[in-house]
Amino acid sequence: MTTDLWQGTREGVARLFRRHDPDRETGVMAMLDEDARTVGSTDVEEVGEVRRELVPVWRRRVLALLTEHPGAVEEFRELVERTGPLLPGGQQLWVQTNIAHGSATQFAVQGGNIVYRQADESRPSSDAPRRGDET
Repeated sequence: MTTDLWQGTREGVARLFRRHDPDRETGVMAMLDEDARTVGSTDVEEVGEVRRELVPVWRRRVLALLTEHPGAVEEFRELVERTGPLLPGGQQLWVQTNIAHGSATQFAVQGGNIVYRQADESRPSSDAPRRGDET
């Protein structure tokens, strides 16, 4: 985990905390380094699982910073935009939760698009029997 991408991301997160919550910077750096050591010492087959387990932990930490310091949002967005595209395809994590209840209709997509056209319900479809057509 000592790639240039990791070092740049580590420094970006450190800078974020340094500017907006300097009292926590040292602790955050220690946690980043500890997590990097954990990932680095994990068997290759389990690295993906360990990384996935760390995502919600760091999401919570960063969200707490952004909630307490809304001015950090743009800097964090820039960090994500700089580093996200550099991740290897297999390491990009997309999470999407979709819940529909009752007779709801739900459409969801990641990395693509959806084109949806709903028919005007006041106009009968070409297949529907029309008044006077019933026999």
